[in-house]
Parts: sequence; structure tokens; C-alpha cells
Amino acid sequence: MRFCFLPSPLTTPAVGSRLAAELERRGHEAVVAGGGETDTTDLLARFVAAAEGADVVVPHSNAGRFGPAVASEVGAELVCLDALLPGGGEEGRWVDFLRAREQPDGLLAPWTRWWPEEDVLTVAGDHLELLRADEPRVSLRLLLQDPPAPTGWLEHRSGYLGFGDTYADQQALVAAHGWEVRRLDGTHLHLLTDPATVAEALLDVVGLLGRP
Repeated sequence: MRFCFLPSPLTTPAVGSRLAAELERRGHEAVVAGGGETDTTDLLARFVAAAEGADVVVPHSNAGRFGPAVASEVGAELVCLDALLPGGGEEGRWVDFLRAREQPDGLLAPWTRWWPEEDVLTVAGDHLELLRADEPRVSLRLLLQDPPAPTGWLEHRSGYLGFGDTYADQQALVAAHGWEVRRLDGTHLHLLTDPATVAEALLDVVGLLGRP
């Protein structure tokens, strides 16, 4: 089976590297899409190109907004990892939070600088330097402007693997629409700190969607 991991535009593709390696160790193919685009349309095109030929598209975090469009475009299953979904970034407090992190050059501060370092270490474990190496800075527009989502995407039975309660509202939303939802006790970067457990759970969800 071929997986394509979509990293959040706020992180480097390296966030998906350990999960990809774990899937390959289990006999699957896994590619990690690149990032670096500053425009929603361009980032969607990059993700679609990376996902060509994939059986399963696996977006993480903010990349979840692109997941339904990418999976539909390439004809793959969709399993989100602790991800925001289309329309989920419009809540006012979230917008205010992001605006407070805009810098004079019009870009947001790097993601790992949004909170006290001790809080980031709680999420990143021993991988903080990996996160900060070539850490991207993006515009507020990129995070608030969703790519076009396929008609009826929420009704298409897909998968959602949550880590703790960060996106409890998104988990509840898709569960109400018949998605296969699983929750692991872990932080938002559980795929980086415990890739073996995440790979096992991911494969379980994929199996429930009918993929062998």
C-alpha cells in the first residue's frame, strides 16, 4: 500500500519522516510531500503532485484542510492525523491568536515560537531541533484561506486519528458523519514521538475503510 503524508505548512516535511520510515518497515510505501508554498492554490498543487498513485492520503494538523481535496483528486482514501478540517479555522479566537503572532514583515513567527519553550518541549520531546531546522514562516492568509473542498466531502466515509483532545471538536464532527475515528493518548506530534504506535493505529483505521 502506498501512503502520502501531507505535513502542516507550519512545519517541515521532517515531521512525517519517522512515521514514513515505520510504515516502510512494515512493508508499505510512504512518501512525504514537500512544503514551502505561500499560496493556497500552489500548496494544493504540490500536495496533489506528491500524492499521485497513493492509496491513502494522510494529512497532519493544518494540512487537514487540504486533505479532502487531495484525496478526491488522486482517488485515495483519507485518514487525518490530529488535523484541522476545511472550515475549521474560521473561529474568531483562532484568528485573533494568529494575528497576535504576525511580525512586521507580514509573516507569522515560526510555529515553535508561539508558546513557551517548555510547552513546546512537552509536545516535541527530543525533536525540537528537528522542528526548528528550516522552520517555515507563512502568511496569515495561507492558514485562513481553505482550498476548494469537494462537494459532500464530509459524507464520504474516511478516517480520523486524534491525539488527545487538541481537536476534539473535529473528531466529534466526523464521527457524527460516520467516519472511522480513533483516539490515542498523546500530544499533537505523537507521530514524531511514537511513530510505531501511530503507524499501527493508522493501519487499523485504513483496514476499517476496506483497504487490505
